[in-house]
Amino acid sequence: KASVPLLRATDWYHNYRKGPMVLYALSQYMGRDRVNGAMRSLLKKHASGQPPFPTSLDLYQELKVATPDSLQPLLHDLFEANTFWELEARQVTAKQTNAGTWQVTLNVQARKFVVDSVGVETILPLNDWIEIGVFPGSNSDKVVEKPLYLQKHRIRAGQQAITVTVPRKPFRAGIDPHNLLIDWETWDNVKAVEVE
Repeated sequence: KASVPLLRATDWYHNYRKGPMVLYALSQYMGRDRVNGAMRSLLKKHASGQPPFPTSLDLYQELKVATPDSLQPLLHDLFEANTFWELEARQVTAKQTNAGTWQVTLNVQARKFVVDSVGVETILPLNDWIEIGVFPGSNSDKVVEKPLYLQKHRIRAGQQAITVTVPRKPFRAGIDPHNLLIDWETWDNVKAVEVE
């Protein structure tokens, strides 16, 4: 975890692992068209192939222009700071309603922190939009069904309960189920649903 922010990084891990992951996360938060538009704008400005060549700072400026105000803090966390999230689905329960739908309650734990280049962690306030997902069962390990529910919720630090309603019986549910944010322990993001 101890490292420099992505904008100052020059090693293979940041270039080939963290960088693409961050760009994918941005595309899921603000849309592929906005991210691709920022890339096209960067390429257009440097189409000649002559110096000065574009740097990560040039790309970042294009992304800042393309990013809505509401997501500027996320852009900062992903590029300008070495930010991590610890997200955990502690328990997931569901009960069928009289209408035949299912009410799913997720008890989640969340925290956000930044790590400096020598490994010192500093806790940050957390009030971020993070996906909550509820998924049906599958007859095969190879078949991935469409989620019953997949929306971003405003998540704060600490423990909290989130309740959503889905049309069919859920099988598993969790917080940041597609691992868009940088969380080193992704195995605890999703849990099997306990039916009440």
